[in-house]
Amino acid sequence: MKNILLVSLLFLLLPLVKCDISDNCKSGMIWDFANYSVYFNVVNEAGHNLLDTATVGNIVGSNITVDYQGQTFKPESWDESTPDTKATMPMPLALRVEYSDHFGVTLLSFGEFSPDHHSDNKSGYKGETFIIDWGDGTKDTVKFDLYITWKKCNPTVHKSLYLNDKLYPDDSFLITIVKK
Repeated sequence: MKNILLVSLLFLLLPLVKCDISDNCKSGMIWDFANYSVYFNVVNEAGHNLLDTATVGNIVGSNITVDYQGQTFKPESWDESTPDTKATMPMPLALRVEYSDHFGVTLLSFGEFSPDHHSDNKSGYKGETFIIDWGDGTKDTVKFDLYITWKKCNPTVHKSLYLNDKLYPDDSFLITIVKK
């Protein structure tokens, strides 16, 4: 009798619980999101790449640093032989000077950041800020958002980039800096 009463009570409570099968993800589905860096295309007033050693007055070798979460990052190289443990494994957080096949120029990059990052009960990055010191007495403040929202098991990656408190229009996370 107790079992019949328990089952009856369960059926009475079921309508109170929203359970729509169309809202559930397919069993075993795994999401792997692209990782992002903030890229800087640094040029002079004539449009020449200041990260290219062939450019007169280049800034290669300058004391460029990024201050982020109490740490100071200096440019370094990335060892591409490091094994990955997932399809889009983020590179360790670092400041890098690297040639970009995608953009076709040498860029300064800071990252990588994963939109599905979780720490301190936060998901993704919202209002993250870092300061880039160009080593010539000038600094720029970069703020970004990079996070995911879900609706019926369909993720949307949200990203926005601010340079010195102004929304940057390019959603590729590429900032062009003109140095005088």
